[in-house]
Amino acid sequence: MLFSILSLLTGASVHRTVARAKRNGIFIALAVLLLLTAYALAVTAGAIWLAGIYGPVGGALFLAACALLIAIIALVAMSIINAREARRARERRASLESLATVGLGLIRAQPLLTAGVLAAIVAANLVGSKRED
Repeated sequence: MLFSILSLLTGASVHRTVARAKRNGIFIALAVLLLLTAYALAVTAGAIWLAGIYGPVGGALFLAACALLIAIIALVAMSIINAREARRARERRASLESLATVGLGLIRAQPLLTAGVLAAIVAANLVGSKRED
């Protein structure tokens, strides 16, 4: 009985979520299509305008050079972001390794203290599990 009520409530919620996702997907696809159309028309207008100034070949080459420059800038930005992310990951890994090294050094330097701490943790877990049962 509880399962049927629960599935009824979540089923309606899932159906609304799926319907909302479909609707949003349709509107996003329409917006992307219209943005691509606007971009293509802007490039065409730019090519016609540049053809009047530099000639057809010169205008096309100018637009191609601009597109190439923008692509190179995007690739450089991506590589800088990836390098920064890799450096941060190395720093996190190094700090974790240094923390582990300090922990191992403490275990070697104070074996009785370490054994006591581990015994306390185990005892706390055993006492806690008896209370939950």
